Amino acid sequence: MSKIFKIVFTILLITNNSCSNGQSKQECLDMLDDNLALLEHLLNNDKHVATDFKEMQTTFSNQPYQKENKTKFDESSHFHKGYPPITEYIYPNTFIKLKFDRFNIAHTLDKDYPFTMDFINNIDQAIFKLKKIYFLDGSVRDQEIKVVDKIVSEQLGDQTLVLSGTKPIKSFDYSMETHLNKEVSYEITRTGQRIETSAGSIEVIHCGNGYVRIKTSEPMRHLVRILATDEKGRQLTTVAAEQRNAYKKDDLRVYITNMEQAKALLDKDEITCAEVHQKYSSEILNAELDGMADSLFLTQYFVSDFKKASIVFWDNTKEVKQVYERNSADQTDLRPEDFYEACSCVVAQDKKSELYGLIGLEGNWIIEPKFLELNAQWGTEGLFWGLTDVDKKRVEYVFDKENKKLTKTRK
Repeated sequence: MSKIFKIVFTILLITNNSCSNGQSKQECLDMLDDNLALLEHLLNNDKHVATDFKEMQTTFSNQPYQKENKTKFDESSHFHKGYPPITEYIYPNTFIKLKFDRFNIAHTLDKDYPFTMDFINNIDQAIFKLKKIYFLDGSVRDQEIKVVDKIVSEQLGDQTLVLSGTKPIKSFDYSMETHLNKEVSYEITRTGQRIETSAGSIEVIHCGNGYVRIKTSEPMRHLVRILATDEKGRQLTTVAAEQRNAYKKDDLRVYITNMEQAKALLDKDEITCAEVHQKYSSEILNAELDGMADSLFLTQYFVSDFKKASIVFWDNTKEVKQVYERNSADQTDLRPEDFYEACSCVVAQDKKSELYGLIGLEGNWIIEPKFLELNAQWGTEGLFWGLTDVDKKRVEYVFDKENKKLTKTRK
């Protein structure tokens, strides 16, 4: 055999045992073995038990009972001292900023829901209504309070009510209406039990030996939690919670059969490694698996075996409505409003020019907007800090209430 022929033969041999992507035949077979092992594992997702389950039970053995979350959202939860409504004047409108902390409510409640990171989506916005307005000049309005616009912070839940006019306000009565979904409890009686809820069905895959596994749709994982109690009705501590994709077993078995056939053909050199890679690479398998999962297995492990288990469902078709009546002064010492009342004016911004001035008790300008900045010194009657376009720094001003003038305290 000539030297040239040997070189050509060697090149052909290497090419025949390699993929177009650089994998050897053995590497391609190993890839198929890995993929088959993954599919077999997914086929048994409904039977999976955490390998460190017993170890976790031992770790939590000194905390056998779950501390009940007794948080009830009442007035003290919603209306924290030091976080009052804020009234701002942007001529020709008044902006009343009201606080509703959806994030705090969700954070408190979602501690009981181990399968979700999006519990805030379960907390509806509050409904605010102005009932009565007490103005700085002593007048009161309890009718025809017209809200011309409402600005809602979708994430936090804070809202701004926009009123027509800029007549200075001392305080106001308002109501806040909340709508929290109702928790509905379903007792688990057996493995294989199917529970129908307003959001879909839940199938009990396993119940016993210290853990409960259910099968449900992906959206419902945000709405369910699993409880377990001992023979005395005491709620057991959760040591772990996990979720795994649920696939139709027939689909996985078809995939396994096809991949095993491809492996046999490749082993006999009846198909090329490139052909196998084109159909059964790990990247292609993972992409197809993403589209094959039709539901989830949710598993909750407990510190010990249990006497009774139940599923708690956050039912968005059943609401618990609560209405709170408040006055804006309840959460503050009224220092800004007291200051404005003593001066008979408020700082306001002109919407068009974005400059600041002072508005009197009737809601009209008494100091035309010419300041880039204008802030009241709450602790000192009649003093303001102001900055105009000719000043290089903020200057202290004193307000002459009788003559309605702002004068620099020093030049």
